[in-house]
Amino acid sequence: MIVTNLPARVSRIIHEQHLISPGDTIIIALSGGMDSSVLLDILAGLNKLSAQLVVAHLNHCLRGEESDADEQFCRELAEQYALPFESRRIDVADLARREGLNLEDAGRRARISFLDEVRATWQATAIALAHHSDDQAETVLMRLLRGSGATGLSGMVLRSTNNRIRPLLTSTRSEIEAYLDARQLKHREDSSNHDTAFLRNRIRHELLPLLQQYNPAIRERLVTTATILADENELLEHQASALSASVCTITDTGISCSLSRLAEAPAALRRRLFRQALTTLAGDGDHFSQRHIQALEQLAESSRPNARINLPRRIIALREYGTLLLQKTSSEKTDRAKEFEIPGPGHYRLFDGSSVTLHMARAPLAPSSRHSCSALFDPDKAPFPWHVRTFRPGDRIHPLGMTGSKKLKNLFIDNKIPLEKRRQIPLIFSGDTLIWVCGVRLSRSATLDDTSKNIVMAVYSRE
Repeated sequence: MIVTNLPARVSRIIHEQHLISPGDTIIIALSGGMDSSVLLDILAGLNKLSAQLVVAHLNHCLRGEESDADEQFCRELAEQYALPFESRRIDVADLARREGLNLEDAGRRARISFLDEVRATWQATAIALAHHSDDQAETVLMRLLRGSGATGLSGMVLRSTNNRIRPLLTSTRSEIEAYLDARQLKHREDSSNHDTAFLRNRIRHELLPLLQQYNPAIRERLVTTATILADENELLEHQASALSASVCTITDTGISCSLSRLAEAPAALRRRLFRQALTTLAGDGDHFSQRHIQALEQLAESSRPNARINLPRRIIALREYGTLLLQKTSSEKTDRAKEFEIPGPGHYRLFDGSSVTLHMARAPLAPSSRHSCSALFDPDKAPFPWHVRTFRPGDRIHPLGMTGSKKLKNLFIDNKIPLEKRRQIPLIFSGDTLIWVCGVRLSRSATLDDTSKNIVMAVYSRE
């Protein structure tokens, strides 16, 4: 191994893979450890890059004074290279408790958020990470143990779609150590790197050494496998994207896909399409396992015309007759926000973006239509204030033109109204009596007759 070749090899990879261009601003994620210290030294020494480098460090506040010392070391290192320095303190243990995460996931989320904010502040092209080939081998094993398809097993790439670059990804840990020694670079040792409570550390210190007894070149084999799968994964991703463009539509409420056209596609592409859609809605593919993809497959193949499943990251999947709809719900929305009173005539904006306009008139006028978005009511039979809300189990209506009452659920089924849309349709009540399922059906409880003297003219408008 020729240590001095490492900067030249990194420079060649940067050029060949177009990782950095002249004039780019690059955020270097610096922990203070060996890998990121070497990455900083190499990038700062490549004068022909002609790039603006910014050093960023996140203090996880997990090791008390040791974490604070790491932050100070990184600050001084940035000053040594005369580079701008950005840092932040985040109590990752507290974040893990609040979000119900383990420390690894909480720390990763905190880093992603911090680095993305720094990139946005500096309008940087990319964030440079110090992952190397040994990290790649560990990542592949970790994902294999947790359960992953070809996408996960393809490991990390030199340039990610989320503006991450990894100039050291083809270098080994031993090469980086040799470069560090040759340059006599200072760095910080993170004591938590030996804590086997973390899965990655158990893989590094226990599983990989065991596997080396079966194959001394296990790290190289894992990296080679990841490289092959990455190429194949890219091809399949393109095919899944083409399928999505032909069978799915992105709407204001989510992603809508034709079930009949999905059924014609190979199962492998359907699964990738589902994962792409979940990643689009959530912002990343974290917390979506093969179990969730299988649940979507079962929902798409279900014989039930309407069905729903809940997925991680506040995403719901709905089967609505011939359509599969994926939506991200808002934790801020509540049923109570969809309730209000109508005190009398006027124009009212409803919770679904539609509106209802009420005017007073004198009898006689033509009787109400059964299905129109306009209606006539007798205010003596339906006195104000009126109450507007959404569907609740057990709601009933006395439909105009029918005898007796009918469950609202059955009315929706008869009209083939999808399950999720049922909870968006405004219902207007006078007291406890449902007088109008807006745009769907009128009740006979407040319609005009020969005794009616005053009239409320109502118009429901969808926008």
